[in-house]
Amino acid sequence: MPADVTAVQFTVHGGGHTLVGLYDIAGTPAPAPFALLLHGIPGSEKNHDLAHALRARGWNVLVLHFSGTWGSGGLYDIASHPRDASAAIDFALSPNAPAQIDARNIVVIGYSFGSRAALFTAYQDPRVTAVISIGGFADFSEVMFDRSFYESVSPFLNGTTPDSLIAQLNTLGGGLQPYEVVEQLTVPTLIVHGDADEVVPFYNALALAGKRADVAVVEGANHVFGDHRPQLIAAVTEFMAEITP
Repeated sequence: MPADVTAVQFTVHGGGHTLVGLYDIAGTPAPAPFALLLHGIPGSEKNHDLAHALRARGWNVLVLHFSGTWGSGGLYDIASHPRDASAAIDFALSPNAPAQIDARNIVVIGYSFGSRAALFTAYQDPRVTAVISIGGFADFSEVMFDRSFYESVSPFLNGTTPDSLIAQLNTLGGGLQPYEVVEQLTVPTLIVHGDADEVVPFYNALALAGKRADVAVVEGANHVFGDHRPQLIAAVTEFMAEITP
């Protein structure tokens, strides 16, 4: 099978709606390792260049669209993102997936707000064998945005208003935090962050990593790694090469 990319859709168990995404097929003759890419809010940057780089290195990759975003059904709810991620793993392991994956190698990669989803999925789902956070927050009890931020993203998120998004963030701030989750993970964990990140300050990377995770600092990179995409891709692919049996 040649390398390819295809649109996919599948149902969230218990959610009653359909999720969609793009699936990059490595085209390898044997079951390939699998990477799940999780976007931030509202999901403008989905890291497709990273997906293509991983595909070229023999990985099957699913770029997921969370509930209520970019064609996926349901309502947008940050707290439900780990559920969506586990549903994506269910799909990748099912006969309905476009390519067979190696269940011994399932890596979840979360960018920005998707970092929380990736870390919580690795914490809750024993099928995850490694996790990568890119530009993620360590503690949502400290996250504060101007109202203009919520006004700018809510039109892209089904069922939300600026006030409902503020309420979602406040709820996250009162629960288990990403830095606490990392301390309890038993799988290889990488924290990637730009030291010029203007959205999620760099100190989050060190707080998130704690004493358990590896850290890759991309010098000069902003939140979207706009001028540093090759460095971001290198940090991720080198880590994944090291953890692949």
